[in-house]
Amino acid sequence: MPRVVAVVNPVAGKARGARLRAQAAAELMRLFPDMTFVESNAPGHASVLAQGARDAELIIAIGGDGTVREVVSGLMSATGPLDSLTPRPFPLLAVVPVGSCNDLSRNVGIPADVIEACRAAREGKARPIDVIRVEMSDEATSRQTYFINAAGFGFDAAVTAEAHKSKHLRGLPLYLVAIIRTLRNLECPLVRIRAGAFEAEQRVLMIAAANGRYYGGGMKVAPEAKPDDGLIEVCIADSMGRLSALRKLPRFVAGTHVTLKEVRMLHTPELELEFLEPVQVEFDGDLLVPQPFSRFRLTALPKAINLRVP
Repeated sequence: MPRVVAVVNPVAGKARGARLRAQAAAELMRLFPDMTFVESNAPGHASVLAQGARDAELIIAIGGDGTVREVVSGLMSATGPLDSLTPRPFPLLAVVPVGSCNDLSRNVGIPADVIEACRAAREGKARPIDVIRVEMSDEATSRQTYFINAAGFGFDAAVTAEAHKSKHLRGLPLYLVAIIRTLRNLECPLVRIRAGAFEAEQRVLMIAAANGRYYGGGMKVAPEAKPDDGLIEVCIADSMGRLSALRKLPRFVAGTHVTLKEVRMLHTPELELEFLEPVQVEFDGDLLVPQPFSRFRLTALPKAINLRVP
């Protein structure tokens, strides 16, 4: 197995992606002359590539948050989570952000500039961070996956679906436009929630489960989240109308929504959700498609991955 393997998403970053990937490839070949590049060719393929590269010393994910999630899912599926007191074996994971939002990189301090991110992949230090395991089920089937930054249920997943239709916008402008469009068909599903001593059955605008402060292109939906504390920060936004949601949008961008009476924030190592009505779901910006599941159990796996950061 090559010592360094780069897993590349050839469609990440929309219009700018090709140029950024070319810059990253040239710099990485200079920094790691013997490295190997492998390209994903379909959703989920980056996980397969990461499983095949699990004996490398360093894996570099070149793409957006969804690409990183797939690589992490592949590594976790191949090796399983480790106790936080046990040193994580290779491979280390580095990220060169060329996606539409790159919220994970923003949360852990990886440079937005691809050249600087490549240098961090070479010279940075290892930082253990949490991974969130998701167990999904319905009456007939079950499935397990992982995410590393944030998951959304309800409105924010519908926003993600709308954002995927844009070919040019990136970052926060992409999501703000998608939010306005999603408000035209607002749905607030009924859900049973359990997190430690907290239990509720209610209609929600959305539920966000976060490992990092930022998601959705830089919105502070989970302003107190830490990627290495063994906890999930959960934002539960009650059912509300279109105008109310639009008026409160700036609060979610700035992170001041936590004081709204319609919002409850939780910090928990485990979250259970049972949706009594259909709901859209996204993990690190990747829509769950198809989405047959009604029950979700999210568990924080403390310091399960070593991420190379500046």
